[in-house]
Amino acid sequence: MKKVITFGTFDLLHDGHLRILERARSLGDYLVVGVSTDHLNAQKGKRSFFDQKHRMECVAALKVVDEVFFEDSLERKDQYIREHGADLLVMGDDWRGKFDWVSCEVVYLPRTPGISSTEVKLELGGRFKCKRVLFGDTYIRKHYDCALSLVNELTAANIAPIFSTGQTLPSGVDCDCLVYFNLPVSAPAGEYASKPRVLIDHGASHLKWFLSNPARFDFFDVIVTAGPDHTNALLTFFSDIGGSYGKVRSAGFIKSGQLLQPPSLSREQIALKYALDPARPIILFAPTWHISNNPDMAAAILEIAKIENHVALLHPETAHLDVSRLNVAPNESGVVSELLKHADCVVSDLSSTIYEAAALGRPVVQLLLREYSDNNAVVYDFPYAAGTAELFCGGLPTRPDGVARAVDRVLAGDEHVAVALQRMRNRIMRGTRIEAGSVKAVATEIARACDMAQERSLPELRAQRKTESSYSAAHQNLFFSRNRLIAQKGGRFKGVNESSSREAIECALAAVDWVELDFSRCADGVVVAQSGTESKYGFEQAFISTSTEQFLRSRFEGGLTPIAVENAIELCARKGRALVCGISSDRDYEFIISHLASMSRSAGLINQVVVKCYSVENFNAALRAGFSRAILSVENRYANDPLGSEAFDFIDTCLMINSHCVVGIDIPYKNPSMALSCLDDPRTIGLYATWKRVYVHGAPPKEYGRILNQNFGVFAHGYSAVHDFSNKPRNFHWPTYLFLHPDVAKAGLANPVGATLHYLIYGAKEGRATRYSAPADFLHGTYLDLNPGLRDAGIGGEHSAKAHWTKYGAMENRRYRR
Repeated sequence: MKKVITFGTFDLLHDGHLRILERARSLGDYLVVGVSTDHLNAQKGKRSFFDQKHRMECVAALKVVDEVFFEDSLERKDQYIREHGADLLVMGDDWRGKFDWVSCEVVYLPRTPGISSTEVKLELGGRFKCKRVLFGDTYIRKHYDCALSLVNELTAANIAPIFSTGQTLPSGVDCDCLVYFNLPVSAPAGEYASKPRVLIDHGASHLKWFLSNPARFDFFDVIVTAGPDHTNALLTFFSDIGGSYGKVRSAGFIKSGQLLQPPSLSREQIALKYALDPARPIILFAPTWHISNNPDMAAAILEIAKIENHVALLHPETAHLDVSRLNVAPNESGVVSELLKHADCVVSDLSSTIYEAAALGRPVVQLLLREYSDNNAVVYDFPYAAGTAELFCGGLPTRPDGVARAVDRVLAGDEHVAVALQRMRNRIMRGTRIEAGSVKAVATEIARACDMAQERSLPELRAQRKTESSYSAAHQNLFFSRNRLIAQKGGRFKGVNESSSREAIECALAAVDWVELDFSRCADGVVVAQSGTESKYGFEQAFISTSTEQFLRSRFEGGLTPIAVENAIELCARKGRALVCGISSDRDYEFIISHLASMSRSAGLINQVVVKCYSVENFNAALRAGFSRAILSVENRYANDPLGSEAFDFIDTCLMINSHCVVGIDIPYKNPSMALSCLDDPRTIGLYATWKRVYVHGAPPKEYGRILNQNFGVFAHGYSAVHDFSNKPRNFHWPTYLFLHPDVAKAGLANPVGATLHYLIYGAKEGRATRYSAPADFLHGTYLDLNPGLRDAGIGGEHSAKAHWTKYGAMENRRYRR
């Protein structure tokens, strides 16, 4: 029997190893293989992926191998040959001539071309090479804390995090990716131009930061958000070319791990540490950042000071606010989460704390402000969820002077408040991923971003993305979010209500953004009139027996002019207003909706037409017809109990079908079956959880102000029983009037009806200004920067800055541009 012997490391067994072992075995009857030990490899300056035991087991498992042993020394090569009685030594031809001295025959076989352990290791090394991520703004403590939460997941993904300690990046760092938590103060140096830039949205930034500064969106190559709602909101406002590396990615809330772990301290320990009574409800006050002495926040602080057993946790960047009356806890890493786990009620305005409270099931009181420094919602409105037609509501809403009352209401255990708050939490959590795997998902997106530069030229990709914008769609959505007044059935004209006449429409369009009209089926089409009002037009027969021509020749109550469907659509569109279509007949609903869709589409105006839907079937019919805006109305099918479970089921079902198409909900002020008006019915609060504007119809004019002050919209005939929409002063903008005259807002008139009536009754006689005088190139941010004392005076946003310029800045020759 002829014995053949060969030697090798046999790390990462590959085709080349198999071929040479098969050829060696074919030269004899018995194959012995010496496997290099780890010690020998170390002497040769080599390092194996696998240890010697693993490598020997792999070689021994091969069919062509009869015997294996460990080779521990190159000098003992001939000794191994003699010990195993080998007749032939086989080596690769890269060893040619090196072992001619041994005591048996030697054959040097050529290696398999293109395959070697070294090449395999290089390939695997490139594939599994440790990525290096440079964090660009971890010199800020809260960003450093967020980055720390990623370390374990990044390490598990073979990514090494590098933290920066200054406002500019250190030079010469070999990295695969730049990661930020905000837009950097200074752009990275040119040496990092080819590195992908990643933003981790570590809060609820889709509500504010991107609205106030589009440069944030343009700067980054990847934006990792806290969930699908956050991603959808950004993509409503900004364009994304998509593809395998679409810019905006939904991963999860980065602080999920810290938030979801059990509390570190007991309630008694928390109480002792922060001067609280553990036996009484703990109230946590956690507002968002404020770079000015916001007057509403100052008023809210006075309310918070009245509440016993409170603790305040202020944003690290908050300045100017006088919090000397509050029990303030230091805002250190993990303190917010720890206090949230023990709080019985949370008070906040537009902070990510509301999202965290939702994940922990904590009830929230949401403070509404007259002006947000980073959101274009004004005058105590719900803040907007970026470019969507949705109004963010995460708690029981209150104005600053009602904080204490709202907290008492939450703590009272009212069933309807509890149900409403649970609906709000469910709404938040459907669109935000606060879960155990969130941090891992964020780390995965960072790993993906590290490979971006290998596929595309990042400067080219940035240029391509910057060429497109979808601001027009976002602005159209915001137009629908802002609205609070609808002229009911055209509004009142010369003492005549609900005429849906040309005169009433033209009058209303000069005052409000939305006009509601009723539509009925007639003998040869559709007319702009409410079914059942035929006698007011002089008809003895029903509209179904009346032609369009007959209808247009008639007069409403003998004097007002009917309008054709196509003319009503065109008139609203020409003024840039929305037309709300009421359809009183369920039997004719699909016919009328198809007729309206056809006329709206042919005029290219279907996006400015809003249809009322009274059932899920109506809503589906409107979607099939091509409408993209709808109001859900409970006045017909659910009239017996418009705030009952069936009405809520109808609303929830439509929102699940297509939430974005719903721009409002219509409820009656009161009907005979209701013991209370909707304003006083405790179930109404549950509608806030839809994040849609709730419109009230059928209210007496004296109630308009109270409705609007509760953040509802109103179907109105005019501003009051005396003042029609035709009385509105030309170019009058009610928020501007309120910012120019804060005493009007303090008087409880901070709504479109209250402000307008104040001017009509008092303001005009007193010569009060109604418009800003700021120059066309006025930028409020620059004005505040150049006049730093203004923030101490409570000036922080666009409206308050323009109002200050109008009243004082121009006269004082203050600078407003650099």
